[in-house]
Amino acid sequence: MVKIALYLALLVSFFMMFNAPWIAALVYSIVSVMQPQYIWFWAFEGFSAFKVSAGITILAWGWHVLQGNIRWEVYKSSQFKGVIGLTIIFHLSNLLTPFDTYFSLVSGDLVVDIFTTIAIMYFFVLPLINQENTIKFFGFMFIFVTVYYAYWANDHYFSGNWSMFEGGRLLGPRKSPYKDGNVTSIVLTSGLAFVMFGIRYFKQKWLRYALVLTLPFIWHALILFASRGALLSAASVTLFFALVVKSKSLNIVMAIGFVAMLVYQGGMLVQRTSSTVSMAQSNSSGDEPLNPRLVSWSVGLGIAANYPLLGAGPQRFQYASQQLYPGESPHVAHNTFINFSANTGLIAGFIYLSFFWASFKQFKYVRAHVVENSTFDYINLSCMGGLVGYFVGAFFLDLIIFEPFYFLLILITANYYLVKNAVEKNTGIEGIRVSDLSEDDASHTQKVTA
Repeated sequence: MVKIALYLALLVSFFMMFNAPWIAALVYSIVSVMQPQYIWFWAFEGFSAFKVSAGITILAWGWHVLQGNIRWEVYKSSQFKGVIGLTIIFHLSNLLTPFDTYFSLVSGDLVVDIFTTIAIMYFFVLPLINQENTIKFFGFMFIFVTVYYAYWANDHYFSGNWSMFEGGRLLGPRKSPYKDGNVTSIVLTSGLAFVMFGIRYFKQKWLRYALVLTLPFIWHALILFASRGALLSAASVTLFFALVVKSKSLNIVMAIGFVAMLVYQGGMLVQRTSSTVSMAQSNSSGDEPLNPRLVSWSVGLGIAANYPLLGAGPQRFQYASQQLYPGESPHVAHNTFINFSANTGLIAGFIYLSFFWASFKQFKYVRAHVVENSTFDYINLSCMGGLVGYFVGAFFLDLIIFEPFYFLLILITANYYLVKNAVEKNTGIEGIRVSDLSEDDASHTQKVTA
């Protein structure tokens, strides 16, 4: 069944690329964000859905370039420029590094190749999301991926598949980029806002109730992965939702549900936190580090200070730490900003931080020009909530090639340019408030045109 669905989706995307190129981009995005080849591995053996869907997307982009249907202004976005800048820095850093990747499970060349692929497909997917009806489906994609991974996690628990657990913690899909349960948790928290704001956005009551019912399963999945950073991430997304929606009844229900789930199934998190505190209290002899993350952060900042321009080289953190700070930390950076800064230089680190500032500015612009709970508002809020969840999780994890993050950047950028284009052209599009522009564009009195 999975194989039939896969082939059908690829066929539809191919034959619709002339009239609806966004379908090809959507199919590619699902394959890239969800990584289904590691969930249903038996259906993908000997067939690269990633390459085929990427190829169809590139063909769709090329056809619409010939037709003059590509909006080139999206390539002016700060996020796109940042992704291209990081790609160049990655290649230079990998070429000029003084360190080897001996201690790394993943080679620096592979990381550079993956990031380059992300940048290339960023280029092709971004302009294909160019209509309101199109952008809606990309939001639904995040709901689908989030709900499915919540189901996947709960299914292993309720079916008693303990082989997927290690030390009481659920692991991610084997051999996938999400094999670390911490990373799978951030997939859930990055998409959590799309589920939450979907409860307000959808008009059908049955769909809204269905989304409400998925929340306990998402939270329970996070408990199963036992990632403290992911729980903080989920709490941050929930707080963001509460600050925006300001619905007492809805916020109380969500708060009670979240706390109840922590109390009911949070024993593993309490045990892990207690162990960390105990280790800190027994550290007077200096035999063990207070917290591996604190030591890794200190080492990472030291590496960045020693190699501020291009860093130690992609995926060289552990080798560089052994050479520069022998015996201090055998671990990875445990922080995405420090990972960028130590491995590829401070410029790369600040480009990474600039993604959030650029996205926040786009978020504020869209909030000022759209009708509340319109499609544009839903995508805008969900993307910002997803970025909040990602940022908090990335504070504790290395997520430099975490593809859901880059698709959040694509989606919030595409949404911004759709709104900006409509506002500047004073176009009466449903869901957008357009200014009454005078000849000198001085008047900014807004009216609802829908």
